Amino acid sequence: MSISISKASVFIEELLAVIEDVYWECTTMEMKNLCFNAVRLLQTELTELTKVSVQDHHYDYEIIAYQDNTVLETLNQLGHMLTDCVLRTQTKNTLHPLLKQAQQVFAQK
Repeated sequence: MSISISKASVFIEELLAVIEDVYWECTTMEMKNLCFNAVRLLQTELTELTKVSVQDHHYDYEIIAYQDNTVLETLNQLGHMLTDCVLRTQTKNTLHPLLKQAQQVFAQK
């Protein structure tokens, strides 16, 4: 699934907000470290996207900041570790669909 740069920016912002909620709701340092890493990766990517000209926001999105599957692997690891973490229902219900969508957004073509 390809999405435009503008839609990818909105998606990353939404994912960032939810992962920040997860960070504050988690009780283990291991989970907090993983959330922190995910936030740093996504913020770096979002920063790079803000450098793209507004005139080019209709083009298909491709990962800019990372060449490999670093973002996807980190989000997959986060998803697996969440099974042991107690989160608010709203956070869990918001995060799971976003993690599934991230599989398509961040997949290398």
